[in-house]
Amino acid sequence: MKEPTKGATGRPRRTYDEDYKRHAVDLSLRGDRTVKAVADELGVPEGILYDWRKRFAPRPGGGPTPQSLDQAQAEISRLRAELVRMQERETVLKKSLGILSEPLGRSMPGSRP
Repeated sequence: MKEPTKGATGRPRRTYDEDYKRHAVDLSLRGDRTVKAVADELGVPEGILYDWRKRFAPRPGGGPTPQSLDQAQAEISRLRAELVRMQERETVLKKSLGILSEPLGRSMPGSRP
């Protein structure tokens, strides 16, 4: 039988499954208690709960957190393509704003000032 890994205090190190971690993160994100209070209630070090939040908390963009390197690379590619589209859109809008803000006399061929 394999002996459990010992922590810095000499006690066996506790392990948590992913569902437990996600539930702890959900509790800490509700906003009715501090992260420290949730960590104390669950008997988990506060720093560990912050690590779980980095890994499992919803991201501001609304998308899921990539769980693998391949997923992260695919998301980076998608975001780069979206950035290029947005930069092109910005360029077009700047040009159209420049055209629309010109005085009428110069913008239309054959028009008189």
